[in-house]
Amino acid sequence: MSSKFDLIVIGAGIAGLTAARCAAERGKSVCLLEAELMGGLVVNVGKLEGYPTVEDVSGIELAMTLAEQCMTLGVQITEEPVESLSVEGDDKIVKTAASEFRAPRVIVASGAKLKQLGVPGETELYGRGVSQCAFCDGAMFAGQEVVVVGGGDAALQEALHLAEHCSKITLVVRGNRLRARQSYITRAADDPKFAFRWNTVVEAVEGGDGVEGVMLRDTQNDTTESFACTGVFVFVGVAPNTEYLPESVECDEAGGAVVSASLETSETGIYAVGAARSGYLGQVANAVGEGTAAAIAALY
Repeated sequence: MSSKFDLIVIGAGIAGLTAARCAAERGKSVCLLEAELMGGLVVNVGKLEGYPTVEDVSGIELAMTLAEQCMTLGVQITEEPVESLSVEGDDKIVKTAASEFRAPRVIVASGAKLKQLGVPGETELYGRGVSQCAFCDGAMFAGQEVVVVGGGDAALQEALHLAEHCSKITLVVRGNRLRARQSYITRAADDPKFAFRWNTVVEAVEGGDGVEGVMLRDTQNDTTESFACTGVFVFVGVAPNTEYLPESVECDEAGGAVVSASLETSETGIYAVGAARSGYLGQVANAVGEGTAAAIAALY
């Protein structure tokens, strides 16, 4: 396989796949590195909201379509985790455990990972009642009562899917309001299966062979109680996958790369898009737009 390219794209989420396809369509040699599943976190979404298509499309359908287009256009896809990104003269060097790749331009599209609560029992019961994918696991909780932790778009979208299977969904929200889009809020408020615990956090996940409940703490009066449930779905934000970036790339407190209007970072020739950059809006349409814009800016 070649190790010298016109462009290297790190990450095969929607933004990365779009950037790679855009560059390859323009006759450029492109290396796309992805250690995990093509499409990133969006593959867990059963129906994409806010993405302009004639018919409903799932996250995995969109990702697989883009991946197939990339392969048809000759993009070299390498399934290896990136260990480092460095600068040597005009070249950017991307290293994995087994390989080294060079290009004058790199697009960082490595996305983000779902945050966890970091409470006792969460790790021990992950996959045994604790989940971060309602579309994957929801059917296993048919007729049961579950807890969804979070109040943003992801939490509400997953909770609404769970309502198709579960008898009751309790949303545990740290604040006193939801931060999701209004259409999600309205659907949840109108569904008798939904209950809300405001100003509340999860202190622990309880259970033996599986989840039996959660310990909740009311942050206003500092009281705790054990709340029975058989499933806990955690959607409390994401953390950018940018640990491999060189120190010359400025990042915000959360780890997102700070970019200019052209999506270029503080290091010339390194661009960042999607959930890997600071200020990303989180919509699939944004990812597609940024992937295209970064590819054009990087190459021209």
